[in-house]
Amino acid sequence: MSGAEYDLIAIGGGFAGLPAAARAADLGLKSLVLERDTEDRYFCNSRITSGVFHVASNDVRLAADQLIPAIEAETAGHAKPELVRAIAENAASTVDWLRGIGVKFVARGVGYVNMRQHMVLAPPRRMRAGLDWQGRGGDFTLRALEAHLMAKGGTLRRGAEATGLIIEDGRCTGVEVSDGGAAKEISAPAVVIADGGFQANPEMLRGTVTGAPDRVRLRAAPSATGDGIRMAAEAGAALTGLGDFYGHLLSIAAMSNDALWPYPNIDIVAVAGVLVDAGGRRFVDESRGGVYLSNAVAKLDDPLSATAIMTRQIWDQVGTDGIAPPNPLMLDHGGTLIEAPDLDSLAAAIDVPADQLKATLAEYNTAFAEDKLMGLSPVRGEGRHAAHPLDAGPYCAIRLCAGVTNTMGGIDIDNHCRVLTPDGGIIGGLYAAGSSTGGLEGGPNVGYVGGLIKAFAFAMVAAEHAAAAKALNS
Repeated sequence: MSGAEYDLIAIGGGFAGLPAAARAADLGLKSLVLERDTEDRYFCNSRITSGVFHVASNDVRLAADQLIPAIEAETAGHAKPELVRAIAENAASTVDWLRGIGVKFVARGVGYVNMRQHMVLAPPRRMRAGLDWQGRGGDFTLRALEAHLMAKGGTLRRGAEATGLIIEDGRCTGVEVSDGGAAKEISAPAVVIADGGFQANPEMLRGTVTGAPDRVRLRAAPSATGDGIRMAAEAGAALTGLGDFYGHLLSIAAMSNDALWPYPNIDIVAVAGVLVDAGGRRFVDESRGGVYLSNAVAKLDDPLSATAIMTRQIWDQVGTDGIAPPNPLMLDHGGTLIEAPDLDSLAAAIDVPADQLKATLAEYNTAFAEDKLMGLSPVRGEGRHAAHPLDAGPYCAIRLCAGVTNTMGGIDIDNHCRVLTPDGGIIGGLYAAGSSTGGLEGGPNVGYVGGLIKAFAFAMVAAEHAAAAKALNS
């Protein structure tokens, strides 16, 4: 479009918006980032991240033909094939670009039960209770991205909130902005929605992620309120996969205790024991891992009614493993471990029916002893997280809450990150990247491909397509 003020506008100054604008500036585009927050080091998920780069728990530098089946397996075939390929084919080059602009990485063992070496943004956060972000990997990387953007002639405008998209003849031609309280329009032939998911918007969570958003814990910055998703929908975009999220199990005390999020999480002991609801019944396959379990807890009628049951041996041995183990971090920072010599006492302590709790554990222990865990309902799988016997006390329990870090669903996009309509058409000039998008993660496995690679790789794809479109039109 002739006379446009910018070639590309990115909505959101995190790990999707900043790299989209910076990469576009590399390619000769006049780029602008709109960031709602006014602070110099504005608080967002990108700034407080643990900084782990992976693709479905695999090294981002693997060849595309190795990453594609890994993503397909993690998502149980739910992910759109074109998005799977876009991630797999751009993961390694994305990391190379980041290194080229001064972003630093270290190799670090990450995980619980199965530790793997991954690339982690440097300096890495210290794996202790609560937040630890000042001067750490996310904070450093945001500053490196901003510096590169500015060096290439781009602009990051703080205190500028995108309020709507300008759509003319089915094409996005700019953004409506509230800048310091003044309403204005800024024109550009390419707009990238990159302001994150909707995990900090209770009304958007209600009926999708959970029926009780006030009874889950935001395990994230409060900045991602789904505004980009809303604006895209108002412009005619299709939305997809809104029901799933990336997160972890936390102690129920994290609902009011900031020292207990984002770490320590309770996943490591939850997958070793069993989870029961308010009636003392199992309701989920514990072997599926913390992300899956968190989603199951969030979808209970009362998300604060779940309890992890384990033996004292599990707490003492399994609970001390991993990178930020709940034993002793949870206890040291205000969480509660309920202990009891037998199941009657445990049932009374966690306020569930003793007869049902004993029946649940008896059925589980029989299946464990007879190697018939897959015959349970719900099944107890025998995959990545091993089951343990629960046939002798003393017992321990932790009341749980679901910690929601970022939503997985959002705007439907194609392999160039162009925004799609419900009939598969393209809204010209409109792109989306990062957690504002859907179609890659979630599904029956609540498959998690990786929040950082999803943000950065899609940002690269969107910027490069916008630059190619400008060159073609010129």
